[in-house]
Amino acid sequence: MVDEEIIEVLPSIAIARLFYGYGRLDNLLKAGIDQATGDFYEIFLELIDAAADFTRYDYDEAWGVTRWYFSFSDMVEYYRLCRDYGSFHGLKLKDNPFMIDAQQFVECVMDFNGQYGFGWYLNTKINHKWASGIVFRTDEYFNGEYELVEALLSISDWYKYHLEPLRNAIKKTKETAAASSMEVMAA
Repeated sequence: MVDEEIIEVLPSIAIARLFYGYGRLDNLLKAGIDQATGDFYEIFLELIDAAADFTRYDYDEAWGVTRWYFSFSDMVEYYRLCRDYGSFHGLKLKDNPFMIDAQQFVECVMDFNGQYGFGWYLNTKINHKWASGIVFRTDEYFNGEYELVEALLSISDWYKYHLEPLRNAIKKTKETAAASSMEVMAA
C-alpha cells in the first residue's frame, strides 16, 4: 500500500476505533462496514444509523438543507424517568436537575468547535417510542460528519450510564415517602 492509499483509509480506521472505544463495534459490523475504505462520505449514512438507535432524515432540494432526527432508547427512558422524578419532587421540567444535566451535556457535545452549516435542538418529549431525540439540520457548508458521529456515540453513552443514578434517585424518593407515610400512620 502506498502512502496516498493509507491516508485515504485513515478516516475509516479512525471511525472503527471510535466505535470500538464506545463498545459499539458490533453496530458497525452489523451495518456492513467491516473493512477500511477510502471514501468516508460513502459510508456516512451507515455510520449514522449504527450510532443512533433510530434515524430519520430528509433532504429539501429547494433550500439545500438536510433535516435529521436521531433518537436513542436510553434517552427516551431517561426523559420518562425525569418526569417521574419531577412529579415526586414537585419540580417543573426546567428546574429538574436531571433535565439540566442532560441539556448541558448535549449542548457541550454538540458544539463542534468551529464547524458551521448546522443547527440542532434537543427534543425531550415522551409521547411515543422515539419522541426524545435530536433534531439536526445541515446545509451544503457542513463538514463535521466525523464530529457528528462522535457526538451521537457520546450522547448514547451518556444516557446509558446516567439511567441508573436517576433510577436510584427515584427509588430513594419512593422509599423516603413510604417511610414518612409509615411514621404518619404510626403517630
